[in-house]
Amino acid sequence: MKRLLTFALVAAVAALAASAAGGAVGRECSGIPTCVDVPGPWVAVAASGESQFLLDCPLRRGIVAGIDARATSRDVHVSFDGLLGSPIAPGRTTTAYAMFRGVSAHHSQGLFQPLLGCVPSSSGGAQTTAYTITPAGPALQLGATVLLLEPGTVRHATLGCPHGESIAYSWDATAFGTTNPPSPALASAVNVHRAVRKGSVAVTVQTSEAMTLADRAEVQIGVACAK
Repeated sequence: MKRLLTFALVAAVAALAASAAGGAVGRECSGIPTCVDVPGPWVAVAASGESQFLLDCPLRRGIVAGIDARATSRDVHVSFDGLLGSPIAPGRTTTAYAMFRGVSAHHSQGLFQPLLGCVPSSSGGAQTTAYTITPAGPALQLGATVLLLEPGTVRHATLGCPHGESIAYSWDATAFGTTNPPSPALASAVNVHRAVRKGSVAVTVQTSEAMTLADRAEVQIGVACAK
C-alpha cells in the first residue's frame, strides 16, 4: 500500500557519523575552518541522460561552503546547481543543500559520490536560504526521501509538496551506500518507475535478486516545489 512520505533529512545521520570517523573524503573541506564533511552514497550514472542527487548539510542546519565529487572514471562529469547573485559565496551561491548532476560524456555506465563541506550558518540558528535574500534566487524548494532496498522486492511510495505548493519537477536516483563503488552494471538490478499523479510523485521500485544486502542499495525520490 502506498503511503505518503514527508521530506526526509537525507543522509544526515550518516554524514555526522562519517565526519566523526575523521577526515574529508575529497577536497570539500580544504582550507575551510569548522567544516563538517558530508559524503553521499555512490550514485549510478546511466549511459544516457542525467543523474541527479540532492545532498543535505546535517539536519539542514548549515551552509555549503565546499563541494567535490569522486567518480569511477574521468568519463563521469559532475556539476551542481548554484544560485545567481554577486559575489559568489557560501550562503549566496549555496544553501543548506546542493543538487548534484552527473552525466557520462561517452555514454557508458558509471558512478559518482557527491561530497559537501558544511559550515554553521552565520545566524547561528535557523537556516536562511540564499533565495530569500538574493533577488535572482530561484523560487523552488527541494526535498527528498530515501527508500532502502532489499533484493527481490517491490516497493511503492509517494512524495508530495507542502500544502499550498505544487511540483515543478521530480527526480529519482539509484545509489549504493558502500565505502567503495560497486560495479556500475549493478544499477541495472534496480528498476524505478516514476510518475506524477494528482499532485504527488508515485514511485514503484523493483529490485532484482542479483543484488545483496551488502550492496546497501537505495533510491532517492525528490521533488522541486513552487508556490
